[in-house]
Amino acid sequence: MHLNDQQLESVHYISGPCLVLAGAGSGKTRVITEKIIHLIQDCDYKPYNIFAVTFTNKAAKEMKERICASLSSDTIKGLHVSTFHSVGLDILRQEHIYAGLKPNFTLFDEYDQMTVIKEILQELQGTYADKEHLKDECMFWQNKISGYKNDLIGYDEIDTDINDVNQLGAIIYKRYEETLRAINAVDFDDLIYLPVRMFLEHEAVLEKWRQRVRYLLVDEYQDTNASQYQLIKLLVEKRQRFTVVGDDDQSIYSWRGARPQNISLLREDFPDLKVIMLEQNYRSCGRILKCANRLIAQNEHDFVKQLHSQLEFGSKINVIEIPDATLEGKTIVTELLAHHYINRSKYSDYAILYRGNYQSREIQKALQESNIPFRVIGGTSFFSQAEIKDFMSYLRLIANNDDDKAFLRIINIPKREIGPTSLSYLDRFAKKYCISLMDACNHPELINEVKPKTAGIFKSFHDLIENIRKDLNGTDWEKHLSELPERLGYTDWLYQDSGSEKAAEIRLDNVRTLLKWVNNAVTGDDNGFIGDMLINDAINKLCVRELLDRNEEEYDLEEVQLMTLHSSKGLEFPYVFLIGMEEGLLPHETSIEENNVEEERRLAYVGITRAQKELFLMYCKNRKSRKRQETKVEPSRFLLELPEEDLHWPARLKDTRTEEEKKQTMDSLFEQLLNTLK
Repeated sequence: MHLNDQQLESVHYISGPCLVLAGAGSGKTRVITEKIIHLIQDCDYKPYNIFAVTFTNKAAKEMKERICASLSSDTIKGLHVSTFHSVGLDILRQEHIYAGLKPNFTLFDEYDQMTVIKEILQELQGTYADKEHLKDECMFWQNKISGYKNDLIGYDEIDTDINDVNQLGAIIYKRYEETLRAINAVDFDDLIYLPVRMFLEHEAVLEKWRQRVRYLLVDEYQDTNASQYQLIKLLVEKRQRFTVVGDDDQSIYSWRGARPQNISLLREDFPDLKVIMLEQNYRSCGRILKCANRLIAQNEHDFVKQLHSQLEFGSKINVIEIPDATLEGKTIVTELLAHHYINRSKYSDYAILYRGNYQSREIQKALQESNIPFRVIGGTSFFSQAEIKDFMSYLRLIANNDDDKAFLRIINIPKREIGPTSLSYLDRFAKKYCISLMDACNHPELINEVKPKTAGIFKSFHDLIENIRKDLNGTDWEKHLSELPERLGYTDWLYQDSGSEKAAEIRLDNVRTLLKWVNNAVTGDDNGFIGDMLINDAINKLCVRELLDRNEEEYDLEEVQLMTLHSSKGLEFPYVFLIGMEEGLLPHETSIEENNVEEERRLAYVGITRAQKELFLMYCKNRKSRKRQETKVEPSRFLLELPEEDLHWPARLKDTRTEEEKKQTMDSLFEQLLNTLK
């Protein structure tokens, strides 16, 4: 890749502080790696004195690989390319005594933090009768303490006069810190918080590290929080030899403390700051960039960029209106398959982006029915969630008595007082008679191998599954299917296991979605199945889907990529479907209420600029609310902010069909498509 004039200027400017505002797809990683090479080869910087920091191990690894491709391992020996928190950990390991730590301190993860906070809350407020309330409070205070540390606030610096929350927060935060120090531990936020506090209190230690870090490079600078900015400032303030690379238009992590205003703060703290714009995009066609520029221009800016490209202008942006959310998956599959066959493209050329992971559920279902391979990135596949795996095991066992793996997964979910010893006896007994574990539960000789009580539990479980199987193949099967979670005791168990009522409701809703799919399979209401199936056949077909979903992780397949907009940052795809372009979804209703629409616009901007060749923007006219009510929704304001002349928006043309007719048309198209694929 040949460096353009702005990239060359960014690489060669080393005499002072430098801010490189790198637009989407403008080659920022290349600039950082080339600058490191330039510093070592042409500017007599020792690798030991160069630090490059970013936010993910993946990004750090990519930088190292690019540098190693140009310089020998001996030449770059001592070069520090890592994450912010790795730098903080190195500092603490070497200067632990100044941070009040002993050697060999340990790092707490989130589970450890929750355990400490739980003990503090129980000590302060007594034993909780409701388990979910305790977990919710633990999470609240965990986030609160993290926020204090990110803002460089100690427990003795909290303004307790503001409200009761701050008063209690100061107490919990203090006890939390005392516990960590007593056991010589630090948490993840401490890796930045403690070095900054230490530098502020010990000038000699700060000076030592200033001598070590003679040139600092920062990637994804727009994602820095208050403590990370202070760490940067303290290290470079005296020598002022640094380059930070970022894009204020891609700052989308305020919920975890990121402060895009840190870009403007640089100019205040470093008046000689050199600002270089990287505006040539090497990723997307001109029309996509035109739309992205028009959208992001609605935000206020201290620095204004205009992305441009030497690639072709490209076809119009496709805006697709869907009558209601139940057709979302079918519509995407229909559009994607038609595009795939016409363009002879690979499935890996496609990405489906959404605001929240829950939006992917129906999309996954439609892709599976159409035998389109896909992978869920940055989230949990519907079929890989614990409650779905549990219930799939129940369904598999109901459909097949010989499924020993399914039996072993759910024999103690819910708890049935069956221990490992009893299971080992059952296993030996089944092998002795060459029968399944399920059949062994009902064998008359089993009572001679295990205690009578245990034999009774096994027999009861067998009878439960057998009776369910008979009922599901009877005339009232729909009623029995819907009551299955309660009949198995799974509903009560979920509320006991989930930790919070809200989490239990979400998990139970997932199970009911699965059962709805089985119901639709039997009745023929689901076009992914042949109608009038027996219940066992429907379950077995669903099990095949689950098996394929699980095994996809083991093969290098050509797959459609599914991910949230947040997870898509830094990636690119020839063809992108951005779904849920609706008011209340993107921008999200919470952001609208909190007057944070600008970040939501940046999120949409990130999604649009992932596309290289073609972009599909989709929205539903009707979508169920959290209260399960069908509600009409409006197209996202972000759609209306795009240049009309660059959109292909058929729904804006007069269409005399009713919503039901539109739905029937899509159902028919999807069914024809599936028949074609068989």
